[in-house]
Amino acid sequence: MTEEKRPTVEEVKAMIGKVNKETMVMDASRVRAFCQAIGDTNPRWQEFVHPGFLTNANMSSGISGLGIPWPYKRIVAAGADWEFYKPIKIGDTITTTHEFTELQDKGSDKGPRVLMISKSKHVNQKGELVALSTGRVMSY
Repeated sequence: MTEEKRPTVEEVKAMIGKVNKETMVMDASRVRAFCQAIGDTNPRWQEFVHPGFLTNANMSSGISGLGIPWPYKRIVAAGADWEFYKPIKIGDTITTTHEFTELQDKGSDKGPRVLMISKSKHVNQKGELVALSTGRVMSY
């Protein structure tokens, strides 16, 4: 069986600046299912979107959604930071712009690895900034 050809770190680094947009309607049934799954029965989530819903919905985005390949065979989520500026309401349409912003060499005596960073801006249908996020993935 042949090993899948991986891009070099320099080839991945050349993709810094790549941008992708996605839009998602904050659907009441999906938010309700999310809240049930995490056991949060607060009635507030009948009108507003639980912040965890947006963070969870964006997990498959960021670097993955940008189509950035991993330079090494394995990956692991390396954390995310979120800043929320406005409440998100059920029915809002959120447009997220993801940008691959940085690649850091984190190689050590344990082997090669890189930290891949993306920044995302989340705005509602009125063009209002509702959140900013920074996601990190380690490829090793």
